[in-house]
Amino acid sequence: MAPSFFNASADGPRGSAEVAAERASRAAHLLREALALLASDSDAAPFVGAKRGSDRLLRLPEVQRLTGLRRSAIYEQMQRGIFPRSVKAGARAATWSEAAVQAWISERIGVDSI
Repeated sequence: MAPSFFNASADGPRGSAEVAAERASRAAHLLREALALLASDSDAAPFVGAKRGSDRLLRLPEVQRLTGLRRSAIYEQMQRGIFPRSVKAGARAATWSEAAVQAWISERIGVDSI
């Protein structure tokens, strides 16, 4: 079943303008991510080798400690496209790229990403 924010009829008191604004915000975020990927594509070869060695996968408790968010907020923001997606490390293990989490933190506090 789709999350309620995708279904205007399940929103109850939420108006269609609020749903449209939320969708527009998610679309804008996804567009910014796509543009960033396209911009970095020309520099992909040196970047991939340099970052892969220093990047690691973080489990949920570490992500919570770094961000100050609780589990429910992390997953809600992932659904809305605001927080980096998790990477499955096993059948029951979700992990996050440390570089993606650090970039999200930098974006939130207004610091340029490395």
